[in-house]
Amino acid sequence: MKKIFALLMIVTVLASCEEEVSFNTPAFQARKDNFMWRADDYTAVYRMSDSTLVLTGFKGFEKLTMTAYPVLITGTGNTSFFQDATFDFSNNPFALAEYSYVNNGQVLMYATDVEDQANGELVIQNAAIQKPGTISGTFRFDAPYTGEVPTELDRINFQEGVFYEIPITFGPAL
Repeated sequence: MKKIFALLMIVTVLASCEEEVSFNTPAFQARKDNFMWRADDYTAVYRMSDSTLVLTGFKGFEKLTMTAYPVLITGTGNTSFFQDATFDFSNNPFALAEYSYVNNGQVLMYATDVEDQANGELVIQNAAIQKPGTISGTFRFDAPYTGEVPTELDRINFQEGVFYEIPITFGPAL
């Protein structure tokens, strides 16, 4: 009886072991002011009329938008791949990062289009095995506050940003 009980315990222990793996694909995340920030929803809109890419991530009342021009693309539809490119957010009229959030009904905005006060970059890179119709890359930026609320933080900082296999939509940016 002791052997049966011991065997039953071993089987129970081994049967209760399982490996639970979750993947974050697609992904849009970064370290915002040294804390993890992960978008709950995201879009990548490519305007073919002017070769502009607009990446947007949403998390609750927060919104992060990065715009870059010109972004070159090869192929069309679901077989599209973006050419690898780097866009500098410092004093660049063709690349812009904006972060906003709502606090007590008021929209507070940070942006990299403030001359000599912002820095960072957006890097578009196709992954080794890039899924057609998606876009991947990295980003980082430091942007000043553009509003007039005196108690608001002077700057916002995003580091180690990654967007991976975000599905591309072709058309006007929303």
